[in-house]
Amino acid sequence: MNTTLRAFFLSLTAFFCVESIHAQYYYKDILSQQQGQRRYQLLKQHRVSRVTVSSFEGNGEPADGFLFEQNLNAGYTQARTRMETSFSGKMSLVSYYTNGLLSKTADSGYMAYSSYEYGYDSLQRILRIVQVSQATGDKVRTTETHDWVYDEKGMPTRMLKVKDGKDSSTVCFTHDENGRVAEEYTISNGVTSEKTYYYYHEDGRLSDIVRYNERAKHLVADNMFDYYPDGQVKQMITMDPGSMERGTWIYLYNDKGLTTEEKFYNAQNKLAGRMAYQYTFRK
Repeated sequence: MNTTLRAFFLSLTAFFCVESIHAQYYYKDILSQQQGQRRYQLLKQHRVSRVTVSSFEGNGEPADGFLFEQNLNAGYTQARTRMETSFSGKMSLVSYYTNGLLSKTADSGYMAYSSYEYGYDSLQRILRIVQVSQATGDKVRTTETHDWVYDEKGMPTRMLKVKDGKDSSTVCFTHDENGRVAEEYTISNGVTSEKTYYYYHEDGRLSDIVRYNERAKHLVADNMFDYYPDGQVKQMITMDPGSMERGTWIYLYNDKGLTTEEKFYNAQNKLAGRMAYQYTFRK
């Protein structure tokens, strides 16, 4: 199984479908959506009609069984994505935009279907996310709703998570001296979860997401970020919680700010693979 393809697939799943990443609700619900919104605005600004991605092994050979294509309609109200890998099979995703904001995604893949709907306040902050999931051939649908509450500075203070309309828990946030989210933890049935910690560079951009690792028996950074001067992500280091090995993504962009290449280095700092982006522009 190609490690780079798996990492790319997981990053796309998180980016487009907002799947859980060791909880980290502030990151996946808020920060990842902001990143996705910036990407969408760049595609719209530069009149991109199609994005294709090619995958290559560390030795430069094309990866077998990989397909990624995203098509955006003329009004930029829909983005249709097709993806296929040797380990995940085929996946299709449709993203819908209303007034320039992501309003819904619907994706189907191997033996599963899920959709996400997004609601915003007048300041374009996410107020509600509703996820609906259903396995192929299963008549039972599961739902999960996230309702966000903000303070007067616009930072989240809590999020109410409700599963299937009855199983509820509260995700709480504390803030640092600069008002940024510093800690995240969940209270469910009177039990408080382990905390997730958020750290920042001096310029205020997110640097580390840290939580207690049972295997290591101490706090470990799940994700570490570095940026270019314009704010684009330059590097992301991730850790596999099972193997405790780290991998590093390096991102390259063109003069329009569009991603041109992603390189993945394994724990031995050896190039394991790369992704090359191509764009088609409307006239």
